Amino acid sequence: MISEADQVVIDEMIARERTMKERQKIIEAMTHKRRVFKRRLVIACAAVLTVFLVLLYDWFMQYEGWPMMGIVKINILVAIVMFLVSLAVFQKLVKYRPLKNIVHRYRRQLDKRYTDALSASNRWLQFYYHQREISQIIPQILYYLEANPTLETIDDAIAYIDSQTTSPELYQNNLSAFRKYVKQFNTILLSTADEQGQPSSRQISFVTLNDVPNIWYFGTDPEAPKVSELDLGRAAIYTLPTSEGLRITSNRLKVYRTQYRFSDVAAAYQKQVPGYAESLSKEEKEKEIIYAIALKSARIDSQLQNKELIFSK
Repeated sequence: MISEADQVVIDEMIARERTMKERQKIIEAMTHKRRVFKRRLVIACAAVLTVFLVLLYDWFMQYEGWPMMGIVKINILVAIVMFLVSLAVFQKLVKYRPLKNIVHRYRRQLDKRYTDALSASNRWLQFYYHQREISQIIPQILYYLEANPTLETIDDAIAYIDSQTTSPELYQNNLSAFRKYVKQFNTILLSTADEQGQPSSRQISFVTLNDVPNIWYFGTDPEAPKVSELDLGRAAIYTLPTSEGLRITSNRLKVYRTQYRFSDVAAAYQKQVPGYAESLSKEEKEKEIIYAIALKSARIDSQLQNKELIFSK
């Protein structure tokens, strides 16, 4: 039998799920509008370029007496080919300026238009229960409490969910999803605390190795103050938001020294953080301690998405 206290929390969970569904509808509408705008922009640019090329071609036809100009005659097929070629060209060019700026300007207009509706649901993005953030498992909690009569409390449902072994398929799917996010970052804000609990944060550059996205490596001077804090293992990470507001955060992680030397990660730094290796002297490279951050889970947040990816218990 669900207690009265649990029922109050369950009602809040149900209200949250309704709000999240409305939020998802808004996000889907924004995503659809962005895709349509980009598609129309490409088609419009291709059409304008096609008209220009056809007129240019027609102008050249006044020299059709020349040997080369007599090979082809202007017709509908030529216009169609020009249009298709223009489409293919602008599909690539839309990723670069100035078309990229036009798309971003439209995105900002959409964000401004829907910001009030999205902001109203922000309070529901995270849901704490007994100081634990459980927003990602609320659908499962509600399902198991209804479908499994042996689970009589929210705590029972959470314990049952925690006891379930993450399938290899889900683990691989989370890694694949996380991989595309990590590629957008090479610096983080790393927060640690000393033995007295005094927190501190610093910006560091990191790399990944062997295409494993949830283990990040970084080097530090062995005489740096943060070394003693890192060895305590208490840390949290936060990436600075991208231009689209995407960021990665986590406090479920493990920080530890590795056996690597800087030479072992130099190639990764050269590729992922250009210029970093060149900023260190030979002596500094030889002294560097290489630490690893193993993420047990990571939260992906932006205006259009909020989710947690779990890699281990």
